Amino acid sequence: MFLISTIISIVFLLCKFIEIKFIEKESNAKPIKYIVRDGLLVYFSSLLSFFLYDQISPMIGSSTIGGSVNKTPIVFTDNPTF
Repeated sequence: MFLISTIISIVFLLCKFIEIKFIEKESNAKPIKYIVRDGLLVYFSSLLSFFLYDQISPMIGSSTIGGSVNKTPIVFTDNPTF
């Protein structure tokens, strides 16, 4: 969860640097402070979304991202012993 969030934020930062250096090419580019702030925002947002997904996934029946686990419900089908 932490590793995936870190990878997501690193990819975001790389894309942001490429956008600033090669696409915009303006002299009024964003300072590095704002880029780092945006990267931290992306990191915590992805971390929070993974945490919420892990909390909600048992309720909706899937335990992996993008897939679902088909579990047989546990029920009592024999005669009662009492």
